[in-house]
Amino acid sequence: MEEKLCPLLAFFQALGVPEKQPGKMILLNPRLISYSIESKLTEIVYLLATLGLTRDGMIGKILAKYPFIMGYSVDKRLRPISEFLKSIVLSVTDLQTVTMNFPEVLCRDVSKIIKNSLEPRIRFLVDVMGRQTDKLANYPDFFQHGLKKRIELRHRLLEEKGVNCSPSEMLDCNQKKFLLKFGLFKGLS
Repeated sequence: MEEKLCPLLAFFQALGVPEKQPGKMILLNPRLISYSIESKLTEIVYLLATLGLTRDGMIGKILAKYPFIMGYSVDKRLRPISEFLKSIVLSVTDLQTVTMNFPEVLCRDVSKIIKNSLEPRIRFLVDVMGRQTDKLANYPDFFQHGLKKRIELRHRLLEEKGVNCSPSEMLDCNQKKFLLKFGLFKGLS
């Protein structure tokens, strides 16, 4: 166990994972101990580096924030999603911001997510809301919200009221706060 753990901890330290995080990471994802540093983990780090995440321990911060990323296949999951995000005209800086703030986006199942989740959300953001894709970098949590039940519904309510706001203002609160914030809660506003 020690012969596996010490190199893994050194690997994380070299990537800039904050000192107290490796223990938490292993508790969250015990499989980390079984992954090969040379083949699996190095390949993931290389992919993240190709996204420009090379400054100030960025990769270490991503791994600490979402240690499950290390369990995914680069070829089947991480690279195809990163290529899709690049294809929607996210600049390198925007892609870095999205990845730093919401690393889970890289772990989505490409065939399902692009077709059923990312693409429809992005189309709605651009075609219906009239926003640019760079807005995703400002609010990467946009991907976490349900399209039908949250994004479309709230956008329609605000549009009917003539309110224009950013995606984060629209989505970054629960339903009651949203209704109160925009004066949509009849009798309580």
